[in-house]
Order: sequence, then C-alpha cells, then structure tokens
Amino acid sequence: MDNIDEFIEFADGMAEMVRPISVEAFEKGYDYEVKSDGSPVTEIDRAVEQILRREINKHYPDFGILGEEFGNENMDAEYIWVLDPIDGTRAFATGLPNFGSLIALCHRSSPIIGIIELPIERMRVIGAKGRQTLCNNKPVKTRNCTSLADAVVCPCGPDYWGDHEPKLAKLREQSNWRVYDGGCAAYASLARGHVDVCIDATLDAYDFSALVPVIEGAGGIITDWQGMPLTLSSGKLVVAAGTAACHLEVLSVLNPSPTSS
Repeated sequence: MDNIDEFIEFADGMAEMVRPISVEAFEKGYDYEVKSDGSPVTEIDRAVEQILRREINKHYPDFGILGEEFGNENMDAEYIWVLDPIDGTRAFATGLPNFGSLIALCHRSSPIIGIIELPIERMRVIGAKGRQTLCNNKPVKTRNCTSLADAVVCPCGPDYWGDHEPKLAKLREQSNWRVYDGGCAAYASLARGHVDVCIDATLDAYDFSALVPVIEGAGGIITDWQGMPLTLSSGKLVVAAGTAACHLEVLSVLNPSPTSS
C-alpha cells in the first residue's frame, strides 16, 4: 500500500489537532446528556468529531466516514475513516483522565491504521498494518506473558458483562490480578507491555477499529470472542492479549466446553 505513510501522517495530524481541545475541555469540565441508547455525550464529543470530519472531507472527499456522534458517510468506499472523538465519555464527564480519541482507517472493512490519543497523559500510540507500533514515536511491544495465571487482565466494568458475568467470575479465579474499565488506555498499556489481556463486551466498530493495528503492531492478538479477526461488521465482544498462548487460554474461558461449564 504505497500511500500508507501519507495516511499515517494525516491521522497523526488530526490527533495533534484535537489534543489541545480535549485537554482544555477536561480542565474546564462539561455537563453531559444521555443519548437514547443510555450512553452519555458532551458537546466536546460532537465538536471533536466535527473537526475530524471536516478535515477528512477536505482532504479525502471520496473516503467513507463512520463516527459515533454523526453517523456514516459513503460506507461503500474502499477506504473508511472510523472515529470515536471521546472514547470514555463517562470518565471524561466525571473528571477522570482515562479517556482518549480513537482514529482509524479501514481498507475494505479491515483496520489498517489506528491511533489511540490519550491527551491528559500526552501519549499517542500509533499502529499501522505491517509496521511496529509506536508510542510517542518510540517502538513498543507487548509483554511475554504466556499464562493466564500470571496475567494482568483489564476487563470492562462489571455493569457491561450482563449474561457473561459467570465468565468474568472465572477470569477472576484464573488470572493474576485485574484492573477494571480502563477503556482505550488499557489497550495502550497492553501494547506498551504493562497489561496482558483486555476484554470488552459492548464495543462498536468506532471503539475497536483503532485498537487492531495498535495491538497487532506491538506483537499482540486482538479478535472477537470466537477468535475471528475484527472488521467493521464484527459484533461487540472483543478480546486482546499480548501473546498467542495467553489469547488462546482466555478464549477457552470465554467459550467453555459443555463439560467444563
């Protein structure tokens, strides 16, 4: 893909553009409203996405856009930008710093570029298909944890597990220790070698698309709970691990055989 460097530079520029907006808004504080699906939203979510959409439409008018706040454009396009302007709005709205902006580019539905922008930490993690993942321009890689018993696991919060709660209980029993509800910051930590497993039960394409190149470029594996690659049409169940061995062990917990359940 000859123009991937151009796409990376453009995505990096968009992340740089919205960082000061997110930082200033976080320091000021914003009220939120609740959307029809029960999730919170602030005017900063909308403002950041509008800025990103404007840049994309200016520079890549033939590309598609899938965004959390303003729907989809040109979804039949070969290339589609995927945007989550504030991933972790609950944290942002309550003054907690573990939120970020997610920017991804998909080619024929598969993520090829992903950025996790963590503005309060001044941290930007960039992944691209076939490239080493970078955190603030320095190469990073996942930790060599090959056993769930030794793993640090970051599951989504218990409120999101629903009928999958028994699986969360088994993960508690079989893993080393847990840190809950880390959002996109948890996946950045996995890529940097500080976390071994991340699991989510309610993600949409704008939540997970940017994570795919980041995790894979750091040497990890990220799939749905059945072990299938993530695309724009994947469901809400996502699991990532730093090693193939750990990933397989987690999949066995998430998909217990009849004799082991």
